[in-house]
Amino acid sequence: MLLRKKNTSLAWFNLLAIVATVSLLALQALWLYNAYKLTYNQLIIDIDNAFEHACRNEQVYRMPLGNLFNDGNLTIQSCGKEKIMIIRDCEPSDTLVYDNVYGLSMEVFMNKAFYELRERTLPMNIHCLSDLFAGALHEKGIRLSFVIERFNPTTNEVLESSLPGDEFFSSLETHVTMMNVSETDGVRARLQFSRSEVFRQMGGLLIGSLFLLLLIFLCLILRQQLLRRQAAKYRLAKLAPYPVVEGIHHHKIYTIGKYSFNVDKNELAGFGQCINLNKKEQAILEALCIGHGNVVERVKLLEDNWGSTGFIYSRSLDTYITTLRKYLKDDPTVQIITIKGLGYKLSIG
Repeated sequence: MLLRKKNTSLAWFNLLAIVATVSLLALQALWLYNAYKLTYNQLIIDIDNAFEHACRNEQVYRMPLGNLFNDGNLTIQSCGKEKIMIIRDCEPSDTLVYDNVYGLSMEVFMNKAFYELRERTLPMNIHCLSDLFAGALHEKGIRLSFVIERFNPTTNEVLESSLPGDEFFSSLETHVTMMNVSETDGVRARLQFSRSEVFRQMGGLLIGSLFLLLLIFLCLILRQQLLRRQAAKYRLAKLAPYPVVEGIHHHKIYTIGKYSFNVDKNELAGFGQCINLNKKEQAILEALCIGHGNVVERVKLLEDNWGSTGFIYSRSLDTYITTLRKYLKDDPTVQIITIKGLGYKLSIG
């Protein structure tokens, strides 16, 4: 009954270990998925911020408005606080009228007008923007390929490209970030990066994940070792002698299938009969019981019982093994198996 309870406890422990391992693996997979999504979203935010920063810096490098015109070719006329006119006498000659519909101060209003005039006069330098954008990405530690394009926001027509004819791979992740300069002019960056870039950005998170996998693997190894030890104890317990109780004479008894082997009395009982064993039979059967499930070397049996491994004693050992098999033949679950070239093994069940 005690052995059966131990076996049941071992089965429950095994089931609990499997459930815990599967749960840990599922939690880690969910955690990695969420970590990947968060890292991917943060990567997109960093790319957009880098592009916006590059666009602002490009304006600093762009040619100032005053260098575009000869003296006297640009005339500014104020029509009160609500309106100004900027007249360009050079080719093409035109007049730009700006309305102060928001009621800005004259200084702010003039700066706004000059900014819009510059955007109309000199488009954004996409090659300069490409260099600035690459520098901003490098500062953030982001590795990817991109193309800078000027385009018409209304028709989506590409006006200019930093890498004409460049084609993207469908197997890679793509992202487009853009900024409209005016109603007819905009600039955008088309980017591509592999999933490995996202994992590289995860950095320490992947190290933590690998550490957790290693921990799970070590737990599985420990579980396997514990199961082996428990199984070995269970097998030995089936053959172990009864415990010694102080003050009571006790015999060393092994249970061999449906047989009972009393070592002290040299008796093998079972199936309604009791066989008295001689000293050699008792010694050989006890050695097989102690090594139950394992091979008992033939040389050891010969040296322990005859002190020699000679041919005559070897034939005697074969005779005793044959006799023991006849004693145990009524229980088909009990076998003394010959391991060729090594020895014998007692198998039960």
